[in-house]
Amino acid sequence: MNYSKWYNPLLREAKRELAKAPKISPIHKIDHILRVWRTSEKLGKRLGADMEVLIGAVMLHDLARHYGLEIHGAESAKMAQPILSRLKFPDAKVDSVLDAISKHDYTTSSKDRESVESKILYDADKLDAFGYIGVLRHIQFYYSKGMPIDDILKMMKKRWKGVYLSESKKLGKGEFDFTYNFFVKLKEEIKED
Repeated sequence: MNYSKWYNPLLREAKRELAKAPKISPIHKIDHILRVWRTSEKLGKRLGADMEVLIGAVMLHDLARHYGLEIHGAESAKMAQPILSRLKFPDAKVDSVLDAISKHDYTTSSKDRESVESKILYDADKLDAFGYIGVLRHIQFYYSKGMPIDDILKMMKKRWKGVYLSESKKLGKGEFDFTYNFFVKLKEEIKED
């Protein structure tokens, strides 16, 4: 099955859900979903993932994030169910899509992510916090709100440590180093204690 046929319908649904959501998370909008998809698509092809499951999970993974929920995987999966049904997504793959969505929160143990698709979604979502976009996201979401750079650096290390597929680590290492070193240099230049 050609997974790309789901790209536009799922993207349209994600945009529709975002338009009606009451509390938009500025760093989890459509641009985030598209970056996570680009990373997931690369990883999925390398790791032999079911690309239909992967595209369904990626495009709908943050639905509940826009309702003020930081831990939102399970609720996003509940919101994705009727969308997949309405789109006539393959019945045999719906449970796998919902499983991957429900387990992409950082509070879910890595042992509970059994499918390659859930592991890819988790890693690709975390990798979006690195690189040029990662710098912007950290400044917008944390630094501008007063979080000390040392805390941002600790958080980045923890996030990087949580990326567990070796293919994800290979793909994201340069982006992590760039982002981490940016904040190290920023701290040096502003002489923050």
